[in-house]
Amino acid sequence: PTIGKNGIIYFGSADGYLYALDLDGNLKWNYKSKIYSSISSSPSIGPDGSIYFLISKGIIYALNADGTFKWNKRIGSNVYQSFSSPAVGKDGVVYVGSENGIVYAINPTGKIKWRINTGKTVQSSPAINSDGTVYVGSYNKEIYAINANCTLKWHFKTNGWIESSPAVDSEGTLYIGSSDGTLYAIDSKGELKWSYQTAGWIESSPLIGPDGTIY
Repeated sequence: PTIGKNGIIYFGSADGYLYALDLDGNLKWNYKSKIYSSISSSPSIGPDGSIYFLISKGIIYALNADGTFKWNKRIGSNVYQSFSSPAVGKDGVVYVGSENGIVYAINPTGKIKWRINTGKTVQSSPAINSDGTVYVGSYNKEIYAINANCTLKWHFKTNGWIESSPAVDSEGTLYIGSSDGTLYAIDSKGELKWSYQTAGWIESSPLIGPDGTIY
């Protein structure tokens, strides 16, 4: 689930609906696309209150804050489920990965601003640093740092495919897991700070605590 500044809780379901609940659990509204499909991503909220989410047919949806339709756009195959969740920048640009290997930047109007092809499925959800840098992992075993103007800042090779979504701390250090069983800490220049080996592949996304502890 995603919680908006207004306290509304948003989440999608395999029944094809996106739900909006108040803090007491009462239904405010729900939305179902005309194309029947489960909702495969967590919703994200833009600066203007717009809600963005993916359905498993490879289509990203934008709703207005009141749950009415804004726009949609196909960004992947209609036969494969993508689990990348959108991330929204301060300027309202939406970043999302696709099973076709492409990371998209989409303007708030629904027009594609740019795209970068990683060559393999992107299930990782992008993270955005305070300077506008977009971070995301790919099944090609690489982690990408992309500037807001679509230029590649750096990329970092791991030994396994990446489903984990990155977390970024206040100093610009990136934390992300890989199927090679390693949690990586990478500095803002793309250099390895440290790594921690676990007993199995890491699909989950790191969380940074207030004291800097990584979970």
